[in-house]
Amino acid sequence: MNHIIHHAYHHAHHYKSTKSIYNILIGKKSHQTFFDACSQSLLSLYHSLPQLKYPSFERCIKQPPQSTSTIMTHPRYTYDSMNNTFKAMQLLIQTISNTQHDVYQFTPITQQRSIHSKVKAVYQKLKTSENIVACQQEIENLFYSIKDKNGFTYLHYYLQGFEESMYTRQQVSLIEGVSQIELFEYEMMDLVQMLYEIEDSEKYPILHQLIVLPKLLNKTRLSYKGILEGKHMDQLAQEQNVKINTIEDHVLELFIKGYLTNYDNYLDTNKFDTFSQYYIKNKSEKLKIYKTLTPELSYFEIKMAIVGIERGFFDI
Repeated sequence: MNHIIHHAYHHAHHYKSTKSIYNILIGKKSHQTFFDACSQSLLSLYHSLPQLKYPSFERCIKQPPQSTSTIMTHPRYTYDSMNNTFKAMQLLIQTISNTQHDVYQFTPITQQRSIHSKVKAVYQKLKTSENIVACQQEIENLFYSIKDKNGFTYLHYYLQGFEESMYTRQQVSLIEGVSQIELFEYEMMDLVQMLYEIEDSEKYPILHQLIVLPKLLNKTRLSYKGILEGKHMDQLAQEQNVKINTIEDHVLELFIKGYLTNYDNYLDTNKFDTFSQYYIKNKSEKLKIYKTLTPELSYFEIKMAIVGIERGFFDI
């Protein structure tokens, strides 16, 4: 925990308050926190320490870090998103293992309905033995790749199948001789590498379908529905009786969390070059500095550009 807190604290922009960094770690449901996490390359740490109390956070940042190793982060997924994606993989593996032994009644590893629906949809496509074998090969390749990239892997301890139960973190801690706190950090790095791997739909055409995007706020979900229906931001603002800035926040959340990817609909890329060249060399400036340097861009467009750059959409 100390290591994760120090990573977030030392990788945050210099002008950010300690409270804003704390909000990322506990997963505060606010559009400012979503943007803070994305713009500071801390998205995969969002909601990673939901039980953290602020006094403990303050004490921790005043203490020296307990490790000098680097915490690996992912620019496109929150901690919950990565964790839920792994739960989907656990459930798929559990389903395949049991049904191959003609067992169709078993207690699923998770009770989350959204994960059940996603796994069911993927499993329905794996009707033939050839597809099952292909899926098994993807899983094997994935864990070999995680171990090759990270130098270790611990996620395999949490797989469950026919007459095989998963280990607890306490058991894994004893087996591997590492503390449970260290193990949590290693597992997080495994999750990050797992998402980097299965994002490649050509290499992992089956496992790629298990990716679970971060959950949207209720009002944002309403705007998303409207956008899919072809409505513009001003229409959505009028329908919801809110200011256009609120809808802009909804749109930013949709891009931060990966629900929307067509930046051209909201950002004139012809105005983008000057900003991007400056931003890459000066990522820790306040928004008003960027606005002064590129007055042709609105604050919303500047935020959109930052999100696109940090998520790796723009090749700069």
